[in-house]
Amino acid sequence: MKLPEAFILVILYSSTTTSIASYSKDGCEDMCGKVRIPFPFGIGTSCSVNRWYTVDCNSSTPYLSAFNHLQVLGVNLELQTITVNTPKYYDCQNLGSETRNIDLGKSPFLFSKSHNKFVFEGCGSARMMDHGTHVLTGCSNNCLNDTLSDRNSCFGDSCCQNTIPRYLKAYDINITRQSGDDRGCGSAFLVDETSYVEGDNNSYIPTSLLWTLSDADIYVYPMVDLGDKVRCYYQPSIVEVDLGDGTPLKSWKCSTWPGEGNPYLFHGINVTDDCAKCRRSGNDCHYDEIYDPDGVLIKWNATCVDYGWLNDKENKISLGVILGNAYSRSLIGA
Repeated sequence: MKLPEAFILVILYSSTTTSIASYSKDGCEDMCGKVRIPFPFGIGTSCSVNRWYTVDCNSSTPYLSAFNHLQVLGVNLELQTITVNTPKYYDCQNLGSETRNIDLGKSPFLFSKSHNKFVFEGCGSARMMDHGTHVLTGCSNNCLNDTLSDRNSCFGDSCCQNTIPRYLKAYDINITRQSGDDRGCGSAFLVDETSYVEGDNNSYIPTSLLWTLSDADIYVYPMVDLGDKVRCYYQPSIVEVDLGDGTPLKSWKCSTWPGEGNPYLFHGINVTDDCAKCRRSGNDCHYDEIYDPDGVLIKWNATCVDYGWLNDKENKISLGVILGNAYSRSLIGA
């Protein structure tokens, strides 16, 4: 059956809106204390896309329940990251070498290559390794002659930092104390590079995790509502995550969109009057970015596309082929 031509209506993006920005599923809270918890995360099992994304809100503090109540500091929908408080690894032994294993198991999370750095505070050396003997990154400090006050800065001899080579599911940290050093503990950890406070004596530090969505978590065709999976406000795309073993991990990502709200909800964006009317009629808005000669974004052009012919079963199958071939791909960690 031949597909009819889509009805097109061109409108201009304006500040006048009728829809309300949404961040959580209907009937779910989106705030725990001062932290916003947007879908696919959710406060309670019925409000998240799956059990890994379930957040408990205890005394106005959010925790990832699947990780023995790991405290949540923030969720970034555009970067597809969640920042959590993780414990520092301390070595307070006299001398020698100690190793600690950190593993995210079968969860959909990865330690972010782009947003974390490896830090060692102390005297001696620290290494990050895979579960074998391969060293991923590390650094060393020779600080026999520095003073205790020097240890409050990561620009001195007693603190060093390094990048990590790829996104990680698990790693080992090994600390080797410097011979002759008897001045307390050394610590090594992954830390969100925008949140690291040099000389911070807290035992927990903020770490960013990349969250991924599998085929089982998302409806590729958002016009079809069959349950509680992610339905992007606009067409999703596939991202490929560099794991360093030659086999990238594929994940779905909902495209960002002009207006406030959550692109991981079909009705999550605060849109213009015309686009709200377009979507209420069963159609969808497509936006094009308009730039001035200097490359500055000055406005959006919105197009209302009529999807009324989707009621025909044959056309739904044909649309699946069209959209399937249209999905864009990007590489995370390149």
